[in-house]
Amino acid sequence: MVLLVVAGCAAQGSALPPPPVVAVSNSTAAPSPAAQLAALPVAGPAGGEVRLGGDGFPAHGRVVFTFHGQPVGDVTADAVGRFAGVPVRVPESFRDSAPGTQFTIGATSGPVYAETPFVLTR
Repeated sequence: MVLLVVAGCAAQGSALPPPPVVAVSNSTAAPSPAAQLAALPVAGPAGGEVRLGGDGFPAHGRVVFTFHGQPVGDVTADAVGRFAGVPVRVPESFRDSAPGTQFTIGATSGPVYAETPFVLTR
């Protein structure tokens, strides 16, 4: 289930831009506005390596990584809640997924959650 929240309203006759749309995924935790997660590369095959970086996580907190809900690794954030270049593997179980399918890589540390998209290739 995906919930879309539309915020704002426009007065009659005003030239305001359309209101922003915020998407909330069906994960067990909503993304934290302070936490960020990035993947390099942003696309690749099942079994391929992805390097993750992020910030905004609890200082010295354990950050657990998931690929479309499957645990794929973890790291301890540094003294300011950052990590960089953490290697994880795209699970082989996604090998039969169609090329171009978009998945979510997630990072969770306590109540803090961030995610980034990843596109599967052959």
